[in-house]
Amino acid sequence: MLTWKLNGKAWKKTASLPLEDRGFRYGMSVFETIAVVASRPLLLNEHLDRLRRAAASCGHDLPPLPEFDFVPLWSGLLRFYVTAGPGQPGDAFAGHVYAVFDHAQVAWDLPPCRVVSSSAPYLPRPGGWKSGNYWQNIDALGQAKRQSCEEALMFNPAGMLVGASMANVFLQIDGSWATPALETGARDGTVRAWLTRCLGAREEILQSRDVARCSAAILSSSRFGVRAVCELDGRPLTDLDADLQQRYFDDIYSA
Repeated sequence: MLTWKLNGKAWKKTASLPLEDRGFRYGMSVFETIAVVASRPLLLNEHLDRLRRAAASCGHDLPPLPEFDFVPLWSGLLRFYVTAGPGQPGDAFAGHVYAVFDHAQVAWDLPPCRVVSSSAPYLPRPGGWKSGNYWQNIDALGQAKRQSCEEALMFNPAGMLVGASMANVFLQIDGSWATPALETGARDGTVRAWLTRCLGAREEILQSRDVARCSAAILSSSRFGVRAVCELDGRPLTDLDADLQQRYFDDIYSA
């Protein structure tokens, strides 16, 4: 794993991350995850726009970031973090910026997966921004894996579907596609936005009864693009047309 800190208008490589930063002590940070393929960042401008808006929701005006050199990275996942900085929990959000690169797998053609609904209420961060506090997501994912599934659907305390633990979700209901509305706490993902346009999907309030009657489901994430769900809560679903994964490859992955 490689890390950098933004010092003024330059990225400075660091050997470690500061534990006194409230972003790492309390999860007081927002981030965007960018897939890097052959040294090319996918949907970079869209991710940076979301990062600026997320920082603004924390009270910080994030200036344009200086150009980042992706060439040495080749392939993996880069996260830009904007953190609260050192201080007490109630202090102002300072807006320190870090880049963290992980040589993780980035794919576009993963096979269909099994998904289960999590029974624990999920408390998303308002606005649907990705924050450093991912404990609930990791816990839901761990429970799913113990049930031989690869993802978990999460619902907010009002019973509204928010998404999967590490991805957004789309459901096909009565022949039409729908995805949880941002007001539920769903993450405003870049691949989610692309897939919404491709499918002509609606943003809706979805609940467990909608999950129970959907005929197909798709997960979306910067890590893998789009992925079909073959089984949901033990119920087999219709397989995803491979043309959709090919379209993601053509439009984003190899563009």
